[in-house]
Amino acid sequence: MSVNNTDYKIGINNAASIIESELGSEVVNFVFQKYGAHDIDDLNPAYLPDVFNELYAIEADLR
Repeated sequence: MSVNNTDYKIGINNAASIIESELGSEVVNFVFQKYGAHDIDDLNPAYLPDVFNELYAIEADLR
């Protein structure tokens, strides 16, 4: 099963929401900035899997 860009964006938004509520928006902003973006809308689609993986790992550490 392959993951499409929409699935990545949903996962990124979900993880970002949890991280922001627990740690603040600075953490999420830092991850986006590493990939040259300010938010998901100006993120290069090629980086969606990488950003998802980073945010998912941060979210998993909160559990």
